[in-house]
Amino acid sequence: MALDTAKLGEPVEIGQIGREIKRLWEATGSAKTRASLINFAIYCEAGEAAERNTELINEFTRTHACRALLIIAEPDAAETRTRAWINAHCHLGRAGEKPVCCEQISFVVEGRARNLIPNILFSNLDSDLPLVLWWQGEFPDPIDEHLWAWVDRLVFDSHLWRNPTAQLTLLLDSLAHTQSRLAMCDLNWTRSLHLRQALAQMFDHPENQPILECLEHVAISHSPEFRSTALLLVGWFAAQLKLELQSCEGSQLLLAAPSGKPVTFALTAEAGRSISRCEVRSDKAAVEVVRDGSGDFFRVEVRLPQGRTYHHLLPAGNNETTSLLAEELALGGRHRVYIKALGIAKALL
Repeated sequence: MALDTAKLGEPVEIGQIGREIKRLWEATGSAKTRASLINFAIYCEAGEAAERNTELINEFTRTHACRALLIIAEPDAAETRTRAWINAHCHLGRAGEKPVCCEQISFVVEGRARNLIPNILFSNLDSDLPLVLWWQGEFPDPIDEHLWAWVDRLVFDSHLWRNPTAQLTLLLDSLAHTQSRLAMCDLNWTRSLHLRQALAQMFDHPENQPILECLEHVAISHSPEFRSTALLLVGWFAAQLKLELQSCEGSQLLLAAPSGKPVTFALTAEAGRSISRCEVRSDKAAVEVVRDGSGDFFRVEVRLPQGRTYHHLLPAGNNETTSLLAEELALGGRHRVYIKALGIAKALL
C-alpha cells in the first residue's frame, strides 16, 4: 500500500528541521501558545499507520503537551533515503485562552536508512525533556542497543506479537547489555490494571484475606484473542502470592503456594472484552469480579461463610488505545511487579 503523506504536514529538509519549526511558530505570532512537557515518539512500519498515528497524536496532545516524533519505517524499500515533515496540533483551552499547540515531526525511513533511527530520534528531541518511545509491532533481531540511551519509558503491546516469548527474551537480553534507565510499559499489562486494582481493593479488607491464605482456585474468562492478557494476570497472582508453576495442560494451570498447597487456574475463552470475569475461591469463600454489560464497571460479589454476601461496583476502564496510553503515562515507576509476573507468564505466552 502506497504511503499517504498528505496529513503529515509540510515537507522539510532533514538538516533544516529546527529552523523550519522555529519559522512555524514565528508565523503564528502571539495567537497561539506552544507547549511541551515530554518527547513522545512512535515507531511503526505499516504505511497505513501514518494517518492513524497522526490522528492518535492529535488526540493525545489534547491532554499531554509534548513534541511528537512519528517514525515510519519501510525496510523493504528499494531506495535508501529519509524524508521529513512538520505539523502542529492546536487545541482550544478554556474560554478566552489562546489555543495550545504541540508540534509533530514525521519521518519516513526507507531501506537501510532504518539503521539511522537512533540518530534521527535523538537529534530531534526537545531539549532534555523525558522521552517516551512507543514501539508498535515487533522488535528487530538484533535490536540496536543505542536506541535505549535516552529512552525513559518504552511502550509496547505484547498482545500484538506473533511470538511473545521470543520478543520478550530479545528485549530483556538487549536491556541486560546496557545501562539503560528505561521502564518497560506493556499495554497488554495495562489492560488488566483496573481489574487488578479491584481485586487488590477487595483483599485490603481483613475479613477477606483468609480467601487468599486458603486459596484453591482462580477462574479467568477472557476474549479468545486476549489469552496473553489473561496469562499476564496469572503471572500477577503468582508474583504477589509467591506461587510456583507446576504444570500447564491447555487452559488448566497448576501452581503451588509456598506451603506446597496446590492452586489451580482455569482459563476460559468466551466472547467479550479482554478479561470479562475473574473468580478467586477458597474452600469456604470467594471473590468474583465481572465486567458489567456496559463495559464501564466491575460488579464484585464477595461470598463469605454463614451465607454473608457483599456487592460492590468499581470502575473498569476501557481498552481504547489512547486510554491505555494515558493510564500508562500516569502511573510512573518501573513496573517491578510486571517484571516479576513475567517469570511465570513468559513461560506460558
